[in-house]
Amino acid sequence: MHIGFILTKSPSQQGFRTFIDFSKLYINNDRISIYLLGNGVYCARKSYSDPDLETLFKSSKVHVSGSDLKARGIEDEMIKEDMIVFSEYDDMIIDVMENFNQVISF
Repeated sequence: MHIGFILTKSPSQQGFRTFIDFSKLYINNDRISIYLLGNGVYCARKSYSDPDLETLFKSSKVHVSGSDLKARGIEDEMIKEDMIVFSEYDDMIIDVMENFNQVISF
């Protein structure tokens, strides 16, 4: 099954920890794609490290909103490698609607 996670919470918010805990249910059994939007883009920074998140990122396809990065002053060179920056929300919606069996948002 292909699971999509949409993360809008920053690492300092309670919803972020819920996302980490919930994603552990899927990590070994399903294909995972993650979209980082809103404050969720803070997770894409090279300077941010969380062992659970790093494990999840290594086994997932991670997309990050370019407009949300820009709005928060995060430059492309400040984000982790292998992040797929997208510029149009329409691209995310199409991907979510056409390719995921289940979508979960935090």
